Amino acid sequence: MADIAVRALNAYLNLLEQKGAAADVTLFRRNMLGRLVQILRGQPRNRDVYRSAVNALLSICPPADRPGAMTAAREYYYFWLGDLHKLAAMNARFGFTTHHVRLPVLSSFEDLQQRMSEENFQDFPPSLDIYLGKLYELGADDEVLAERGALIKPLLYLLYRQEHHPDSFRTAVDAMLMHLSDSYAREIFLTISREFFYYWMTFPDAGQRQAPAAPG
Repeated sequence: MADIAVRALNAYLNLLEQKGAAADVTLFRRNMLGRLVQILRGQPRNRDVYRSAVNALLSICPPADRPGAMTAAREYYYFWLGDLHKLAAMNARFGFTTHHVRLPVLSSFEDLQQRMSEENFQDFPPSLDIYLGKLYELGADDEVLAERGALIKPLLYLLYRQEHHPDSFRTAVDAMLMHLSDSYAREIFLTISREFFYYWMTFPDAGQRQAPAAPG
């Protein structure tokens, strides 16, 4: 089992290198996942075992490293399972991150909400209103709009001043999942984040839009 896990880890890291990940990114992932492999040693390969091992890994990580460790563990999961079909699907939809994204260190979802309140954070990109407006057009009621807004706004706080790149979004989603203790809230948030991703990528703040090419 250990040899399988190590081969899976090497396959994952090789894929990151092929996709252009920098040496510091692959070294960080190797160190984090090497610890995870040790925790998983001798355990059956199933979702519950993996989830428990990831929780154990996160408990021993420095707080600043936890989002990155969560990202690495999420991406490594199907390598560990040996699920080639899922890996192909992830690869087809650009499901692997190659950048190391540093996010604010937070202890809980309540801490995140408190920081937003203390800073009176309202610097949301146009994607938020466009997404909620589309839901309204589709018939969503005020309760649904409020629930989705309450989960998207903290995500956008984490993304504030981050590079406008899918890697930033995925890492921020992983960080949010760590702060949501309720399984129902996590499932709802995953659904919302998948829906919102298109809007976030398509409608960034003006300062993050690429300037048009100068005329020749």
